[in-house]
Amino acid sequence: MAEAVKTEYPHIVRLEGVCGGEPVIDGLRVTVRHVVTLHQRGETILDIAETLGITEAQVFHALSYFFDHRDEILALIAQEEQAHARFTRP
Repeated sequence: MAEAVKTEYPHIVRLEGVCGGEPVIDGLRVTVRHVVTLHQRGETILDIAETLGITEAQVFHALSYFFDHRDEILALIAQEEQAHARFTRP
């Protein structure tokens, strides 16, 4: 099993073979991308934490990662939206 690659953000790791190597909440399959998407939709920190079953601190660290790696996460969000659009077109 691959070892988690820690980032400079507590709670955020990368693990080969988990969620395509995207940054995730340590020990979970919750991606930073998913946290950011909910935040962009107007969800509160508490709502995101409750929805995803994570702590508010984990939400803050995911958002902090995003703010420092905006281009990377926005590219992942765009890829997800494109993939979704391909499967939902009539």
